[in-house]
Amino acid sequence: MFRSSLTLIAVATAWSCGAGSPASDVVRETLPNGAVVVRHLSLPATDDSGTEVAVAEVDLKLGVMDGDPNFIFGDIRGIEAASDGTIYVLDYQAVEVRAYLPDGQYLETIVRSGEGPGEIREANGIFLEADSLLWINDHGKMAIIGVTPQGEEIARFPFPVRRYGYIWDGVFDHQGRFWMGTSHSDEERTFPPETGLVTGTSRGYYKSYDIATEATDSVYTGEDTYRSFIAETGGGYSYRGIPFEASTPTIVDPSGGFWKANTAEYRITRTAENGDTLLVIEAALPVRPVTAEDRAAYVDAAVERDPDDRRAAEEVAALMPEVKPILSGLFVDDEGRLWVRRVVENDGPAFYDLFSGDGDHLGSLRLGFDAGQYATLWVRHGNIYTWVEDELDVPYVVRAPIPRIP
Repeated sequence: MFRSSLTLIAVATAWSCGAGSPASDVVRETLPNGAVVVRHLSLPATDDSGTEVAVAEVDLKLGVMDGDPNFIFGDIRGIEAASDGTIYVLDYQAVEVRAYLPDGQYLETIVRSGEGPGEIREANGIFLEADSLLWINDHGKMAIIGVTPQGEEIARFPFPVRRYGYIWDGVFDHQGRFWMGTSHSDEERTFPPETGLVTGTSRGYYKSYDIATEATDSVYTGEDTYRSFIAETGGGYSYRGIPFEASTPTIVDPSGGFWKANTAEYRITRTAENGDTLLVIEAALPVRPVTAEDRAAYVDAAVERDPDDRRAAEEVAALMPEVKPILSGLFVDDEGRLWVRRVVENDGPAFYDLFSGDGDHLGSLRLGFDAGQYATLWVRHGNIYTWVEDELDVPYVVRAPIPRIP
């Protein structure tokens, strides 16, 4: 079956920073150490259907199930956009980077599979710097490769941290440094493992690489505690996370320093590279308890998969925290705005609060389409780029203009 290679929907919207939270709903306090605490006493609810929450709708969709191979995507791992609207898409499965015009027309394939200059082996992310240099994270070659918009390789440097995830999360800052996170733990791994609850700690770091000088450095970002449950199953062992367990994400701010959060509460901290706290953003939002029904549902689902799993599932359910996470992630866009993603009940559309670097609430936004719980957003030049999948799990690139936020 052939599907249209692109769908273009006219949407007459433009980004505009709203007034943000009313002054009466914000309390600012300067602590003795100079850090500023910004407390937002009122933020829109994630299910707000009124005018306080803007909705981002798709105006361009690229992809086909069958037909033109230039519009067939197998595994999208990166989307970038230039200031003129040119779109670059990295397809991990096809091992190539394709370019498209702002109206969705295919332009050219600028990077292909291979071992030569400007060719890639296994790449899971791209970053466009100043419209002139497209960085590609090739974990097959353990190198970050810089090519022109025409695909000519002009730069390359080795991984400062020898690790990679599903989608590249490295960051280039405004000082010409590349940052990559890593962690270290002194916990010894033994086999066979001890069954039951396992706890441990790890120390987090961000390692930087100065592209001009090739100098490297590491910044300690704090200690993290983790819990998991190990059960013996069928001659092997299963390692299970604890549902509703909070996490402590730390991200690089390209303008300098880091943003840190604990997803169990609405409290986000901005720190300098030396660890000094500069800013704290807090919001008074109600907590959501982990209920008996939540625990029972987890056990029922586990038993449905494996009737012999009841005892282990009940032990895991008993270890669940008392409250559910409020936040699920954060990132900084190309204009320096902090996007804070909130947890939404019942797998509803993704919901974000936007803040300035000074902690001002710029507004809240909901996606008007289903990008999936784990989809990555790339926000470039007033547009949101990501992908969606149809009922057959076929991926499509989508673009959604950032609407005016009330």
